[in-house]
Amino acid sequence: MQKIITIVGGNGAMGQLFYKYWQSHTVQILDKNDWDNAHKLLHNADLVIVSVPINIAQEIIIKVANYISAKTILADFTSIKVEPIETMLKNHSGPVLGLHPMFGPGITSTKPQVIINCGGRDTNKSKWVISSLKRMGFVIKEMTAAYHDHIMSFIQGIEHFSTICLGMFLQQENIHPEKLFNLASPIYQAKLVLMGRIFDQDPSLYADIIMADEQRIELIGKYVDYLKTWVDNLRLDKKKEFIQAFVAGSDWMGKFTHDAQLASDQFLTSVTESLTKRTNS
Repeated sequence: MQKIITIVGGNGAMGQLFYKYWQSHTVQILDKNDWDNAHKLLHNADLVIVSVPINIAQEIIIKVANYISAKTILADFTSIKVEPIETMLKNHSGPVLGLHPMFGPGITSTKPQVIINCGGRDTNKSKWVISSLKRMGFVIKEMTAAYHDHIMSFIQGIEHFSTICLGMFLQQENIHPEKLFNLASPIYQAKLVLMGRIFDQDPSLYADIIMADEQRIELIGKYVDYLKTWVDNLRLDKKKEFIQAFVAGSDWMGKFTHDAQLASDQFLTSVTESLTKRTNS
């Protein structure tokens, strides 16, 4: 059965991606210049998805809630979940669904791209949304909003922050990544490519992601303090302690280390060959 879907922020890159993928339904766009038509675009929608920058998400959720009916599913695509879901639950009496696409808008295939589903309210009424995403080829991972936000503090907080700081530090030292790439091992080449990929995107997006909430910033601070402790240990020539910590980490990771070695060998071989050809062409 065809549904009416309105994407708030639909002219953005992520909104446009899902506008394309949801063409089996009637898809409408409400962007920043369309609020004069908000009642028409929102009131009769079966699903309204808020796909806007994190820093204005809650403001837009509250605004949207004034126009939608109790039968409408109100969802969001933000990369933090606790506060947006709480805001949706507080301001909308109908079904609520907290989603987080774990990919950028530049994907060329839905497989095996992950969308995290943190639920919300009356999730039975949202089953058609999840089924539709699965039919497109997306992999749906379910978890609580609190667990999602904790994990994202590592994946999107510490990881992005570390990678971006590496790029800025290379600029400070005037060491261009292309020079490193041509001399680096495959695994380091992959890290450099990831860094370059991030710097090819919107800086405001990454600023919003890294500074999404206080918990994320505090965790980054904790990580930096940990690094400082190890810098002090290196200055004190604590090689034995470094090796002990390394072994303890390896033991704690268990089978993951061996699986990662095999998977990365296969991945890096194909990627490095492709990139080397492009660099030398």
